[in-house]
Amino acid sequence: MAAKETGTTTIGLIYKDGVILAADRRMSADHIVAHKNAEKVLPLSEKIGITTAGLVADLQTLVKVMQAEIQLHNIRAGEEMTTRAAVGLLSSILFNNRLSLNIFYTEFIVGGYDTKQELYAVDEVGSYTLDKYTVTGSGGVFALGVLEAEYKDNMTLEEAVKLANKAVKASIARDVYTGEGVDIAVIDKKGYRKLTDEEINKIVSQ
Repeated sequence: MAAKETGTTTIGLIYKDGVILAADRRMSADHIVAHKNAEKVLPLSEKIGITTAGLVADLQTLVKVMQAEIQLHNIRAGEEMTTRAAVGLLSSILFNNRLSLNIFYTEFIVGGYDTKQELYAVDEVGSYTLDKYTVTGSGGVFALGVLEAEYKDNMTLEEAVKLANKAVKASIARDVYTGEGVDIAVIDKKGYRKLTDEEINKIVSQ
């Protein structure tokens, strides 16, 4: 049985000092739970991260291509690719494949920190939007309701982690394709880092 993601929940949000990316861990193949510890929050570079939703093979291929292209740019240019430039690159790849009718079945959230924090949603044909918070996946509607009700400007890191965790867990409670826990990554001026379960639980319990 070839595993393909038919649903998930990923979110991104801006907080005072950076960006939060979060997702559940369940990978589904039609109505089957194919994997319980899928990584859907990943680094593209030292200061750029991405969340993935869609067909697993497409997602894995595009993330590897993006990581390689960004690394190659950084070596050639002698400077880090910006978040906006990375989104532009991803958009071009997706759009060009659309023109050849070789569409990638994917949705992404890209967050990064250059001189400031930035957050983008990118769809399967390369359209992208800049926002303070966004969601993807089958459970996104449940997470979005939480974000709409509770998001505020200039949140602290702790407030942002709590909100991201709450939003994904709202989807876990209602969406059958979302489950198995929450992964959260933080991107700030120090770079990309993924929080451990212990760090998440410590913040959420405060």
